[in-house]
Amino acid sequence: MRILVTGASGFSGSFVARELARSGCDVVALHRSETPFLARLSGEPRVRKHRGDLVDAARLPGPFDAVIHVAATSPAPDIDVAQMVRDNVTGTQALIEAAEGWAAKAFIFFSSLSVYGEVTTGVVDERTAIVNPDTYGATKHLGELLLAESAEQLPGLAIRLPGVLGPGAHRNWLSRVASRLRAGETVRAFHLDAPFNNAAHIADLAGLVARVLERPWTGFDAVVVGARGHISVREAITRLAQGLGVEARIEESAAAKPSFTLSSERAISCWGYDPMQIGAMIDRYAEEVRAGS
Repeated sequence: MRILVTGASGFSGSFVARELARSGCDVVALHRSETPFLARLSGEPRVRKHRGDLVDAARLPGPFDAVIHVAATSPAPDIDVAQMVRDNVTGTQALIEAAEGWAAKAFIFFSSLSVYGEVTTGVVDERTAIVNPDTYGATKHLGELLLAESAEQLPGLAIRLPGVLGPGAHRNWLSRVASRLRAGETVRAFHLDAPFNNAAHIADLAGLVARVLERPWTGFDAVVVGARGHISVREAITRLAQGLGVEARIEESAAAKPSFTLSSERAISCWGYDPMQIGAMIDRYAEEVRAGS
């Protein structure tokens, strides 16, 4: 297959592009900037790096059999609403229209649990109500709606992601906890004794993408993904500290929002998702953090 992977200069996009190439696919890795993550693709014979912008998707060197849309602009001090709308909505719309023109057989969209906004239920799955999402969550939801609207011409799957772990993971709760633990700082968290499985490993996500691409399908679907099983928040922090070889200093803080876990049952039963147990996932991530030191 000839596959376009967007966001190849980021953590998740670079990993997925590399794994698809190593499985025998010809990959065009779309990126906007030079990063250490993009450098990981150097020397991969089946990867062709292409610098460009999503809004110019019609100019990309298609056609492609499938599109894996990982690129996204998330909240940061220098990011405003207009930029998130441009990149996450206008850019996604341009990419979907280009994919329709290429007669692509699949469009896999890396969405976010942020689409749900204010979660009040104890378990999040595909039936959970979407209530007051923030700007980022709203733009990801609009991307899903655009993909759903094109389902007759373009098979689409949206994967609603929690924090993603793996070599070089950053900007999620467990990666921030790892940084604090290694710096000898106290980790402050709420709901310490509540169940936790709110993470996915990039290797499991790459495996899911590969399995989805192996079969023909039609229509649109959106699925929640997370780890198997659950452990307490306290145990997650302690286990990560043990894997890093450091002491865990934990302090409970006032709860800012309710606790919830994730149900991946639809992704597992319908799409072949095969996630690690949460404890094993944390152990593996600790090894990856230590290896990257």
